[in-house]
Amino acid sequence: MAGLWLYLRRRKDGVDGDAVAVPYGANGKAIFIVLAVASAVEAGLFWLIDFGIVVDVVLLVLGGYSVLLVFGVYAGTVVRPHVVSSREVRVRYSSFYDVRIPRENVAALRHSKESHDPLKAQKFRDGTWLSRDNFYETNLVAELRDPVTVTRPLGKTETVRVVKFQADDPKAAVEAYERLAVS
Repeated sequence: MAGLWLYLRRRKDGVDGDAVAVPYGANGKAIFIVLAVASAVEAGLFWLIDFGIVVDVVLLVLGGYSVLLVFGVYAGTVVRPHVVSSREVRVRYSSFYDVRIPRENVAALRHSKESHDPLKAQKFRDGTWLSRDNFYETNLVAELRDPVTVTRPLGKTETVRVVKFQADDPKAAVEAYERLAVS
């Protein structure tokens, strides 16, 4: 819900100073719209079935909450973009994860479009972490000098040396990274 609040106020989280926002959610917008419409229709259909007024009201409230939740996750992808700055590179997905990589630890940030098998991508393989927010496709690779610890959405941690993630405009992200190089 915090993402929805920031979205309505047209604010971005964590983009200050020399930081450059790197959006990543353009390809997933249609899915969020479909999920929100399906949740709204489902809530309306439950209202047509007579379970009794108390159950009908509870189901309607839960349906409305699910629509808000879907819009909240989408809003989180808009207001919490990846961030490239002179201090760090942040890889995020809504409020589910936020990986902060100190700038000194990034050996290279490069554009490389890859598609990953979902079954193999579930595991952290060879010290590589895949941001799975965009249909298992990545187009940016951050190679690290020293391993970093990544906290997954359900709390498990992994140590990785390579971070792969998706951006709407990967070339602009690489240009911002090079422009803000640590001197």
